[in-house]
Amino acid sequence: MKKNRLSLLSISLVLILFSSCKQQTAIKTKMDNKYTVCYMSIDKADTAWLKIDTSEKNILGEMKFNYANKNYYEGPIKAVMKGDTLRGNFSFRLNHVDKWYKNPIALLKKDDTLIMGVGEVMTLWGSGYFDKNVPIDYDKGRFVFGRVGCVIR
Repeated sequence: MKKNRLSLLSISLVLILFSSCKQQTAIKTKMDNKYTVCYMSIDKADTAWLKIDTSEKNILGEMKFNYANKNYYEGPIKAVMKGDTLRGNFSFRLNHVDKWYKNPIALLKKDDTLIMGVGEVMTLWGSGYFDKNVPIDYDKGRFVFGRVGCVIR
C-alpha cells in the first residue's frame, strides 16, 4: 500500500513539474510590433524613451534613459495595466556594463501621455519595490512621456 502511495505521489509531482515547465515556455518573450507603442520624454538635457507591447494584459517593453551627466540606463520592463496605471519593474544596466539592477516603475496614463510617478522605494534581496504605505506621487515625476512613432531597428 505504501508503494502505491509513493508511486502515485511521484507521478503527481512529475505531472505538476511537466505542466509548469510547459506553461513557462508559453510565456511571451518578444514584443508584437503590431501592438507596439512608443513614447519619449525630455526633461531639460535628459531624455527617456519607452517602447511597450500593449497586445496583452501583461505588458513587455524596453526603457532607456540618457542623462546629460553621461549616465545611460537601458533594459526591459515587465508591467501590468490596472485601470489607468501601468505598474511593474524596470530591469536595467548602467552605461552598458553587464551588471543588472531592478527598480519598480509606475506610470499614470492621461490621454496620450504616461506620467512617471515617484514613490518610496524599499529593497528586498537586491530588488526594489514601492512601499505600500506611501502613495506614489505623479505630480513630482520628472518624466512625462508623449507618444511618438516607433523606429524599426
